[in-house]
Amino acid sequence: MKLTARDITAFLKSPDATSSAVLLYGPDSGLIRERSRAIAATVLGKDSDPLNRVELASEQVKADPASLRDELGALSLMGGRRLVTLRDAGDKLAGAVESALTDLKTTTYLIVEAEELSPSSSLRKFFESEPRLTALACYRDEGRGLEDTLKSALAAHGLRANGDAMQYMLMHLGNDRGVTLSEISKIALYMGTEKELTLETVMLLIGHNASEGLEDICHLVACGNAKETHAMLARLLHEGVQPVAIVRALLRHFQRLELAQTYLSAGQSPDQAIAALRPPVFFKYAPPTRRALSLWNSRALAQAGNLMLKTERELKSGALSPALVAGHALLQAARMVG
Repeated sequence: MKLTARDITAFLKSPDATSSAVLLYGPDSGLIRERSRAIAATVLGKDSDPLNRVELASEQVKADPASLRDELGALSLMGGRRLVTLRDAGDKLAGAVESALTDLKTTTYLIVEAEELSPSSSLRKFFESEPRLTALACYRDEGRGLEDTLKSALAAHGLRANGDAMQYMLMHLGNDRGVTLSEISKIALYMGTEKELTLETVMLLIGHNASEGLEDICHLVACGNAKETHAMLARLLHEGVQPVAIVRALLRHFQRLELAQTYLSAGQSPDQAIAALRPPVFFKYAPPTRRALSLWNSRALAQAGNLMLKTERELKSGALSPALVAGHALLQAARMVG
């Protein structure tokens, strides 16, 4: 069963009411872990026996495919319900998972955690097609969803952010739910008894987090540095940043440059146009932003933005090699300069 966005809240409150196993997949590993913990706590209940919870690594199941079915069929030594979590799964384990769940009579609940899976994924298709199984996508927070997450996390610490501070956080957070919540906790600790979060504070505290690499590659592309773009792309992919996140960051960057070009057309200087952008450009990125404005016109920026939109659609449709598709688009954009 494929879960829609509007059904997620209800499912997390009672996951075992409609399914005996859930597949959590997507690019946001922090959100996957958060939902996995929530589902486990709901299924097992409070004060559950730790021995009733078993975690299996993908390598264990690869080495012994029958181990998953054995764990699902095992009885609790001290009574109570059992739960098995299979981590880092993928299509190579689809056969083992399907074999373990087929015709198995058990009350043990199974959580399968995986990275992003394309629509053609055999593991994803299996969970989507079976009525007693659930496939739940975990995509990175963005737009209104990210804003709601930030507001909720801030409110939990008794904090509120002004407009500029919120816009800055929307630009620099959201790639991973775990990182986002960790950043909010760090901010709360820094704030102490203060309740109003300002732009200056968030720039001080999150200006140099993991999102800096994404911003760096945006400026490299916009300044036409193809060689450096290739090296930075390799680094980000090695660190686990998903290709679609990089493409989305480029799209937002080109849109901001296009907005700055409208300010230039209205008679503002480059420095004035950059200063007018919201959220503001971090000081270290003002020089490459100024250079990019001298290299691109509005028409070329619109074309680059369209290229990113097209690439994002291709990645969402299940591209065979997401890294290759994204890399080709980035280098193509870098070569559009001038």
